[in-house]
Amino acid sequence: MRAACCHHAPAPRRSGQLIDHREDAAIVRAWTIRGGSQGEREAMALDQGLVVVGWDEVGDLSACKSIDDVGTVLEESYPDAASRTLVNWKHQLWRFLTMDIGDLVVMPRKFQQIVSIGELTGPYEYRADQPAGSRHVRTANWRVRALDRAAIKGDLRDSMGSFLTISELTRREAVQRVTALLQGGRDPGFTGGIEPPADPDALEADVANAGTRQLTARDLIALWGWSRRTSGVTEVVDQELAARDLTVEPHFNSVRLDDLVTVSSASDETGTTDESSELDASLSGQSSSGDPFKKTPADQDLGWRIGTLPFARDVTTIPIDGELGLAYSHMVESDFSQLPVVDRNGRTQGVVTWQSIARAKLTGRGNTVAEVTDRNAPTARETEELFSRIQDLRRHGFLVIVDGDHLVTGVLTASDIADQLKLRIEPFTLLEEVELRLRRTLNRFKQDDLPARTQNLLQKKGRITLGEYRYVLQEPALWSHLNWPFDQQSFLERLDVVKKFRDSVAHWDVDAPEAEREAVEATRQLLRLLQLVA
Repeated sequence: MRAACCHHAPAPRRSGQLIDHREDAAIVRAWTIRGGSQGEREAMALDQGLVVVGWDEVGDLSACKSIDDVGTVLEESYPDAASRTLVNWKHQLWRFLTMDIGDLVVMPRKFQQIVSIGELTGPYEYRADQPAGSRHVRTANWRVRALDRAAIKGDLRDSMGSFLTISELTRREAVQRVTALLQGGRDPGFTGGIEPPADPDALEADVANAGTRQLTARDLIALWGWSRRTSGVTEVVDQELAARDLTVEPHFNSVRLDDLVTVSSASDETGTTDESSELDASLSGQSSSGDPFKKTPADQDLGWRIGTLPFARDVTTIPIDGELGLAYSHMVESDFSQLPVVDRNGRTQGVVTWQSIARAKLTGRGNTVAEVTDRNAPTARETEELFSRIQDLRRHGFLVIVDGDHLVTGVLTASDIADQLKLRIEPFTLLEEVELRLRRTLNRFKQDDLPARTQNLLQKKGRITLGEYRYVLQEPALWSHLNWPFDQQSFLERLDVVKKFRDSVAHWDVDAPEAEREAVEATRQLLRLLQLVA
């Protein structure tokens, strides 16, 4: 057992309250504190009214007056631990020491679909007479012992999904929302934007200070100067995050650009008995073996993922015990082919379709929502690869999109896929025809009349790139020879735009061409001109 911080004399086993480290002690904050990698501290916490953390090798921290003091003790206690890991633990333990009485605490329950919420009622204590893994404690009043996790909106649940034992819930009105959950069992949610960090260093600092940092996928890649997710961008950002010991959930390549992702520390905490670096599966509904839909950065590809596609996300649903007439009204008035059926917390129970209604009526049933519900309706996660679910889309015409807690988050239809196919394929067909007509134009010239660089490319490769046509068409004599009824400079400017667009779609891009609507239109306009003359 290690001595107290900074080699001060050991404090009493039940320490007094630390000095107030906060500028305004009246401000309530909210924290996530886990009950062990296997939930081994949860029962003790709830039965004895405590929040408990591990770090068995660390002794009494009562004498620590700064985060550096905590760091010194950790270095002595874990001499073989990596420096990044020690920094990670230092921040976590300092949070535990400096949380104020009256702060809110949330304990996600391991392997259960519930969380416990309470308030801190006492200062930090070190109980040397307790078993290993349960000596660092603070008293708490667990006012809600078993709140259904489905009552918490996805963004707040994600912010609780840190790798860390102790993290702060800071953004998107988290404190007010945890208070609402504590008082009424419902999360009012948050619909506003979120200010991104100024740069990668600020992101790293935010994670160090709070444990997690939420931002959009767009803002994340923008920290390194990118606006779209090409294969190269994905690799670079993954490498930059790994170099800073950061991980992101869900992966920024499996969501839409403006969807939120949560960044947290990825430090290996295996130096302790139970402060595991494994992502707490209690928030995803998965066992400790992990989420079967989860992809590590090395596994990520740039194929279509369901979450990257636009589909109906503001979904009308019907309760399983709701009025059947209301289901009919929704389907007729809004021309719905399907209507997801949910329980009181929004978890999927199936779907009502005109086919399921007809089947129920033919068997003499069909008087309640439950009776007309198709319990075998296909569901999918946003992180799944789209083409792995094409057969379900083909057979049913839709997929009900759910999150890790089986809450309905959207509906993807075959019509949505058709729209995306047009959006994705049309630019390639436009570009192909542009290049075909330009090649025809090139055949109007004698090879000796072409610019020397163009002749060399033709001799080496047999064809030239789209950008090379500018060097041909900017020659006054060659342009005059074509006798086209267009302004030369205007035509060349259009060609420059299209060439740049062609370069951007040369490789698969999760966000193109939707992010390049103006370039698509410029390509279409150039093609119209060429169709008149070539």
